[in-house]
Amino acid sequence: MRTYLRVERLIDRLSALKAGDGEHDHHFALQTLFELIDVGSRADLRGDLLKDIDKQKTVLASYAENPNIDQSALRGLLTELDHHHAALNAMVGKLGQGLAESDFLSSIRGRMSIPAGTCEFDLPAYHHWLAQPARARQSAIDEWMTTISPVANALKRLLGLLRDSAAPHSVVAKDGNYQQNLPQGRNVSLVRIGVPDGAGWVPEISANRLLLSVRVMRVDADHKLQGMKGDVDFLISNCS
Repeated sequence: MRTYLRVERLIDRLSALKAGDGEHDHHFALQTLFELIDVGSRADLRGDLLKDIDKQKTVLASYAENPNIDQSALRGLLTELDHHHAALNAMVGKLGQGLAESDFLSSIRGRMSIPAGTCEFDLPAYHHWLAQPARARQSAIDEWMTTISPVANALKRLLGLLRDSAAPHSVVAKDGNYQQNLPQGRNVSLVRIGVPDGAGWVPEISANRLLLSVRVMRVDADHKLQGMKGDVDFLISNCS
């Protein structure tokens, strides 16, 4: 799950940077693309997604005879998961393997780990690319992103289903601390905590299969975290 969330954050960042039209936007878009490849190469991301899609399909199929379920919507969702499953199966190798075969991208990736390693005199071809019109650079990034799109699309859908699996409920952290016994026989995969805009605090979460603990931390003027005093209300969702 942590890998899923890291990949999701990188995908969101890549999409936002690609939409920009400055050369610095697209420089950091490529850096983010390389980070995605690094994260994806450390785990069998494709295999994990295939397993989780199969699990979701099994859960959803159990609602096929439930009269309280919109059967048309259910069939549409199952068809969508089948599409993601097929797209993942069609991938060859790990995330971004095709990009690793590009000499142009490999030369940039090798220099990005060096401080200021992508200067004009180090990578003249890269700076020629950066000097192209923004739409040309965006089109190239779009093409490179197609190699990771099966993973990105499947991951987004699975995380969306997971987040929608539980309704938030209100709890109180007494003197900044909250604990909850997790239900036996139910696998809680993701905990969501609602933090109001401008709250000035962040949650520190720790958990095992039996217990969830949340410590509410205040952010001081030096951006250091201090334990919160007093009771704090917040929303929490345990997603399975």
